[in-house]
Amino acid sequence: MNRFPGFLEAKLMPLAARAAQQRHLCAIRGAYVSFMPFIIVGSIPLVISSFPNQSYQQFMAGLFGNSWSNIVEIPFNAVFSTMSLFVCFLTAYRLAEHYEEDRVSCGILALVCFLILTPFIKVEALGMTAIPTEWIGSKGLFVAMIGSLLWTELFCFLKRRKWVLSMPEGVPPAVQESFAALIPSLLVIVLMLTIRILFEHTSYQTIHQFIYDVVATPVRHFGTSYVGALLTVMSITLLWSVGINSGSMVNGIIRPLWMENQTDNIAAIQAGVTPPHIVTEQFFDMIWMGGAGATLSLVIAMLFFARSKSIREVGRLGAGASLFNINEPILFGLPIIMNPVMLIPFNLVPVVLTTVQYGAMKLGAVAVTTGVFIPWTLPPVISGFIVTGHLSGSLMQIVNLLIGALLYLPFLRIVDKQYRAAETQQ
Repeated sequence: MNRFPGFLEAKLMPLAARAAQQRHLCAIRGAYVSFMPFIIVGSIPLVISSFPNQSYQQFMAGLFGNSWSNIVEIPFNAVFSTMSLFVCFLTAYRLAEHYEEDRVSCGILALVCFLILTPFIKVEALGMTAIPTEWIGSKGLFVAMIGSLLWTELFCFLKRRKWVLSMPEGVPPAVQESFAALIPSLLVIVLMLTIRILFEHTSYQTIHQFIYDVVATPVRHFGTSYVGALLTVMSITLLWSVGINSGSMVNGIIRPLWMENQTDNIAAIQAGVTPPHIVTEQFFDMIWMGGAGATLSLVIAMLFFARSKSIREVGRLGAGASLFNINEPILFGLPIIMNPVMLIPFNLVPVVLTTVQYGAMKLGAVAVTTGVFIPWTLPPVISGFIVTGHLSGSLMQIVNLLIGALLYLPFLRIVDKQYRAAETQQ
């Protein structure tokens, strides 16, 4: 049994460490981390407008008028209908930060390139052109992210090769930096315009449609399937098994796949129909109760069934933090990390909970998540109700907690016995 953590440390940890430091993944992850507070704030109006209670809806309509929800949802639409623009800028900004280049210039260049590739439509009634929001919202995320990385890489490459305008001595550094970006920016923009024209002569018409049909849709379909959900929870717990804080890393990579599912679910809620997608980021929020490994279940087992003074003390100390999904006191205090006994349920429990919850939602026994974003520190049971808009979400989390506690318990008894033996000898 001791070979398992040794194998993880020797084989998985170096690979995970390299992936965590990879500059492109760091740029995407950093972009979403920067934008996440606005996504959460933008979701709050949707919670207010779509609260699942008929009396509440009638009260609000009587107080503010029948169109009150449309007004309340303006901030939500402002964030979610334009998120590709923000992610595009922020991804380039973070990558330029890695290269120590002008971050704002790279961000603006990426945004300009994205808009060049995005088709404009003419609004006849207004006699003007406009950008269709479908490509600057969640559907355009793949082009926004991948494109920002490529455009920024090309820009930095051209600058390193000295394809720049040299200014005479005495010119202020800020002016020199601005003129140094002229030729690289011009070449990148010309390339984007060429790509735009070439795609107009294909059946796809735009690079957005090409990426969406050929890359984004198949990847999203697999990544947000039941198998994709299992691989997600397994990758997080396996990396945590060797002490790598993997939640933000894995979520940062997969979040673009969840984002469009959540947008579709939100649109369904607004239309008054059942959300179509089971696997979203909030699906996992319902599972990670107490943090990675659903360790709130373990805390419950520790408090009710542990006989060792040390384990009960760790359980009491970690209970408060675990309610807000912070489990480092448990991971390193019990410990779970590098513990061959506790690593088994730590990796097993999320797989079982994912299977049970997915099956319950698939059968219609539990409401599907609405797509509303919540802070990851929101306590369980409350979070289940908010993300599903239904009491079945809270009940599902309670069932998950009980299942997790039962699965953790046999392994906890083994560790508890070891601790009690050590305490008796002292």
